Formats: sequence, structure tokens, C-alpha cells
Amino acid sequence: MFSTHAQWINRLGLVIIFVVAALIIASRFHLLPGLQPVATILYTWVLLLAAFALLLGIASVAWVHLGHIQGGEAEWGLSLILLIGLLGVFAIGILSPVGANSPLIEWVFDALIAPGQASLFALTGFFVVAAAYRYLRVDRPDAIWILVGALLALLIQTPLSQQLLPPIFTGLTDWLLVWPVMAALRGALLGGALAVLIVGLRLLARGGNPRP
Repeated sequence: MFSTHAQWINRLGLVIIFVVAALIIASRFHLLPGLQPVATILYTWVLLLAAFALLLGIASVAWVHLGHIQGGEAEWGLSLILLIGLLGVFAIGILSPVGANSPLIEWVFDALIAPGQASLFALTGFFVVAAAYRYLRVDRPDAIWILVGALLALLIQTPLSQQLLPPIFTGLTDWLLVWPVMAALRGALLGGALAVLIVGLRLLARGGNPRP
């Protein structure tokens, strides 16, 4: 029975996506009057769904790491630390009168989360350069320019280089990051978002079957 109605459910979901997207686009471009309240309601529903998805993701992560601890898998201690931190921050946010504005939560963010995020973002540049060095053909001039540009951007943004080099170099790097690099990054993000949207719509139209 489920397989019989699966196609109708997918078609209904596809129609809802098209209608919601058309309403939001029309409200963005002011094509029809009076659509702003409808778009606001749709945005509110999206926020509610995102909050539910976030809670579901937290429960999934907790369940997976709990299984690692119960099974005694490798590095189960890291899973235990993650669960302790997760439950601790959740309990503080629930029991504190000010909620997420609790000084203890702010300390956890400033002392643990922010340094971890900074470390991950700092390592991202080195991973990108290493991947470009390994998988791009360095004998091609365009690949060499990519590597040289990435290395120069990393070196010029270090505190020591900013003290030693003239201000024109740091200004040029900032200009490159703000204008050409950001334009390319936004184009890549937009292309990736459109590709995900098209793939999702194709899966819905085919009933979840990736094959044509």
C-alpha cells in the first residue's frame, strides 16, 4: 500500500515545493501585491521545520555516539566527552533563568566552541592547498597560479607578514578577497544550491529513484 501511494506523495510534495517557491519569488520581486504576509508565514514555517530538524539531528548524533560507548568502539571516550558536553549545555540552557544568555554558556562558547571553529577554519586552507597540489596538474600554468595565489593569500594574512610587509600588499589581498574571490565563491555557492535543488526535484518527480 505504501508503494502504491508513494508516487502520489512525491507528486504532492513536488507541487508544494513549486507553489512555495513561486510565492516566495513573487514576493521578492513584488510581482503581486499582498504576498508579503504569506511569505512571512512561509518563512516562519521554515524556521519551525529547521528547529525540528536541528533537534532531530541532535537526537541522531546522541544516539550514534551512545551506541559507540555501549559497543566499546575505538575512541569511545571522545563520544563520551561529546555527550557530556551536549547534555551539560542543554541542561544549563534549560535551567538557567536567562536561557541561552547564561554566562556559563557564553564561557563554553568562547572557551571551547569558538577555538574549535577557528582551528577547523584555519586547517581548511591547508587542506585546500594540499588537495590542489595533489589533484591538480601542477605542470599546467593555471594550476600553478592557483597554488601561488592560495599560498600568498595565506602568508599575507598572517600577523607577522602584516607587520613586515608594506600596507599595499595587505590592501591588495583584502581587495582580492572582497571582490574577485568573493564573486567566485558566491557563484560556486549559487551553482551548488541550484544543482541540489534540481537533483531534489528530479528525485521527487521520479519517486525517489535516482535512475532515469
